[in-house]
Amino acid sequence: MKKYFIYACLLLVAGCFVSCNNDEDIDTKNSIFGSTEEGVTGFDEWLLSNYIYPYNVQVKYRLDDTETEVTYDLVPADYDRSVALMKIVKHVWMEAYDEIWGIDMTRTYVPKLIQLIGNVAYTESGMILGQAEGGLKVTLFRVNEINVGSISAAQLNEFYFKTMHHEFTHILNQKKAYDPAYDRISESDYVGSSWYQVRLNDALAKGCISPYAMDRATEDFAEMMSIYVTNTAAAWESRLATAGATGRPILEKKFEIVYNYMLDSWGVDLDKLREIVQRRQNEISKLDLSTL
Repeated sequence: MKKYFIYACLLLVAGCFVSCNNDEDIDTKNSIFGSTEEGVTGFDEWLLSNYIYPYNVQVKYRLDDTETEVTYDLVPADYDRSVALMKIVKHVWMEAYDEIWGIDMTRTYVPKLIQLIGNVAYTESGMILGQAEGGLKVTLFRVNEINVGSISAAQLNEFYFKTMHHEFTHILNQKKAYDPAYDRISESDYVGSSWYQVRLNDALAKGCISPYAMDRATEDFAEMMSIYVTNTAAAWESRLATAGATGRPILEKKFEIVYNYMLDSWGVDLDKLREIVQRRQNEISKLDLSTL
């Protein structure tokens, strides 16, 4: 009896499959699965020529849920603002490194995916301006806040370039380690994930160049590098002066290690790199940020 019951079930299931495969019953006009691909835009072609071919870097400006954190409430990056931002990134960031050490080195070490997001992401520690994953991917948020008609270098540094130089420093550190003596300078002052509760002046007085630098030594090192190259000499000196008699000597000791690391390990003079970055920032107003 059990055997016949199984056979009967198999016949019933087979009948269901036959019914389901009846083309006459399929509503082909209202499939839940998309059947068309997004067309190639002029921006896609520009990215091919300016990022993929020369640097082997992919740029995603369309919102891709496979590349984003599902807990964030994110919106797509605006097309025109994405065009403007990637033109600026190429001129101010990518080509600055090309100029200091050659395009082959840039191509080798830059992250291979840049993702653009329209708005900001929030966590318990505050807003996220940028993210990097394993040296392979950088995500830039707040693209839709860019005023293409009135570009602010200070805003670009805060939203994007400080983050990009910071994360790039991590990549370089992963390839070649810096002097471990750096980690011991402020070892007792790091506060981990509570860094966002620290005010800038308090961080400077402790010998950390920013509140985020008080997270841990590796972040401290990357902050020193990124803030130095994205700020003018006057702005850097202002931070040192604010650090006072206690914080300034610590910052100067740290910077000496950072400077020597970049020069000895990578052949990069940070003073020269800062000069290049500052010059290229000043050239943004002359760039055509819309024509592809």
